Amino acid sequence: MAIMATGMVMELKIKKLFILFCSIFTLPSLSGEWQFAPSISTEETYTDNIERVVVEPTASFVNQLMAGLNAEYQSNLAALSFSGSKSYMFYSHDSEINDDFRSLSTTGSYSVWRNGPTLVASASIANISGNNASNSLADLVSGDTIERRSQSGGVEYNFGNTSYSVKSSVIYSRIRYEDGLSDSEGFTAIFNSQNGNNARSVYWQLDSRFTKRTQGASDGENYTVNALIGAMTSFNLNPFVRFYDEQLSGTIANNNRQTTPSWGPGVRWLTSPHLIIDLSYNFVADETISEDYVAANFDWSPSARTSLSAGYSKRFFGDSYDFSFNHRNRRLTNNISYNESLESFDRNNFQAEDDGLELIESNEFSLNKRLSWQSTLQLSRTSFGIIISTNERTGLEKDVVDNYLNAGLTITRTISPKSSLSLSTTFRFNEFDKDNPEGSRQTDYYRTNMMTYSKNLALSLFTSFALQHVNRDSTIDKYSYDEMRAVINITKDF
Repeated sequence: MAIMATGMVMELKIKKLFILFCSIFTLPSLSGEWQFAPSISTEETYTDNIERVVVEPTASFVNQLMAGLNAEYQSNLAALSFSGSKSYMFYSHDSEINDDFRSLSTTGSYSVWRNGPTLVASASIANISGNNASNSLADLVSGDTIERRSQSGGVEYNFGNTSYSVKSSVIYSRIRYEDGLSDSEGFTAIFNSQNGNNARSVYWQLDSRFTKRTQGASDGENYTVNALIGAMTSFNLNPFVRFYDEQLSGTIANNNRQTTPSWGPGVRWLTSPHLIIDLSYNFVADETISEDYVAANFDWSPSARTSLSAGYSKRFFGDSYDFSFNHRNRRLTNNISYNESLESFDRNNFQAEDDGLELIESNEFSLNKRLSWQSTLQLSRTSFGIIISTNERTGLEKDVVDNYLNAGLTITRTISPKSSLSLSTTFRFNEFDKDNPEGSRQTDYYRTNMMTYSKNLALSLFTSFALQHVNRDSTIDKYSYDEMRAVINITKDF
């Protein structure tokens, strides 16, 4: 009852917020264009294993009724995007678990004056897996989801000219979960600056970030500063000085992870107008924490459609890398990136129990090393899409290492102007606490194959039919299962 009451209060707040946004954006000084797109849909799902068990599976028909609204507003100084829906779920095998769910994604911005500071705000509601260790593929049909609510607001100010540019922001954010685990709030401040194309004597680059988040009585702070300033010469080799500093603090900071600032001279090699190579030797302030090191950066932009950058440095956890590649032409698009980031109060901290892994509060910083690869090939009537992502998460307090891998291939064929056929296959691999012989070392393999046929029945009336098979193989026997689904959907847009 408490959760239901909280949900009703939250829904009233969201409705009032949306009405307030609409009222503000209809002021004469903010006259612009509104676009509304309401929709209703019904979806019937048959599953032969609603409870995802190995023996004696239970079949069920799950009916979903949904009403949604998309709205867009655009003017010279303001913009608003709203997408929300309400779903009602009905289960044939057990009517007592019938429930309703909400989803929301809205963003708004208002510029105080043209090219001036911009006020930004966003809010979202999503239904996510309650425990990735028990079911990473949880959805509304399986029913083991929880509601995640987030709100953020702040100010952004980006300005500059052909000689320099500045990007800055201060954003407050708040995250709440239905089960109360990992609720947090805090703010992030960013200040970045670099020289422009018309700079003639000095070039620079400054990237700085400060983040503070709290969770009850726990808090964590993290700031990084990466600065470079150099002199322009008539040669292709330009000297510079680099400075880097990073610090973790707060009640969740691990004292064994000490940081130290570093600085050092370097040289920038302009091999061509589109290729820049930076190389520096960096001295650390405290040699008992780290050794002096070499840092390098490579930046190549041969055209407006292609860019490649890569970097190497050292941070408090050891060697650090970053990589980004973007390329597109008329038919092919490729985006590949790798980055390393610190996070706090996430929902990826588990405690081993006799019957599996229990999700617990994450009162520590975690290091996340993420790789992402997205490629799309668009032919005249057929498209191919590949998505691959990995994440190696290390808890800095307990040194627990979890590995995640997602890979998917989608082929879509346009059969006629009103119909299409899509085939997809995805593979997901989760490995928990892999380096601890006494830990759970739970390993999960998910294999999903799906076929979807979509057709336009009439103006603004659409239908789709899908067949899906899921196989999960887990080292925890009770988590292994096979499931077959058949889904039919009818949607009416207005």
